[in-house]
Amino acid sequence: MPLYQAALIRTLGIHFALSKSRLVTLVVLIAGLVQSRTVNLSHLAVHLSGPACLASKYRRLQRFFQFVRLDQAVAARLVVHMLNLERPKYLALDRTNWKLGARDINILVLAIVTRRFRVPLLFTLLPHQGSCDTASRIALIRRYLALFPASSICCLLADREFIGAEWMNFLNQNNIPFAIRVKIDMTVTGDDGRT
Repeated sequence: MPLYQAALIRTLGIHFALSKSRLVTLVVLIAGLVQSRTVNLSHLAVHLSGPACLASKYRRLQRFFQFVRLDQAVAARLVVHMLNLERPKYLALDRTNWKLGARDINILVLAIVTRRFRVPLLFTLLPHQGSCDTASRIALIRRYLALFPASSICCLLADREFIGAEWMNFLNQNNIPFAIRVKIDMTVTGDDGRT
């Protein structure tokens, strides 16, 4: 086992209550994602060491995702710490929609924006297709604020899907600076009445 994997096992073992086998699988998944630049389990299975055949290694990864649930709050704090992102940061709020057979997978994601990459921090699976409601957005930001202070947000970035008076009032009341695109035919009026 490479030294970086052993170090990662020690670090993650402090934060996640996983068996040694599951911890090794998590570390191999992380290393495989970085090296392979894919989430395809067939490609990631080759990173598991040992004499087992590729099909068995693939099934091991499937079982990991089937039975292991990592605490998002713990993972978010760990990501911020390990990537040295404690300083005030830009956050991006976005929604992504996938099809898995006939099933829609609709996810609301809050990510840290860095110069070179975006780091998903917290997410919510939405129980329906299409855009999310204000309550889902507020709940996700409240989860962030339970982990990190509002002063850790340099600016919240979002697309024109994320508009609404109640939403923007929530951001203002919590001292969260934001930059949200608006539709071309929309008029924005400030507290002073100027448009």
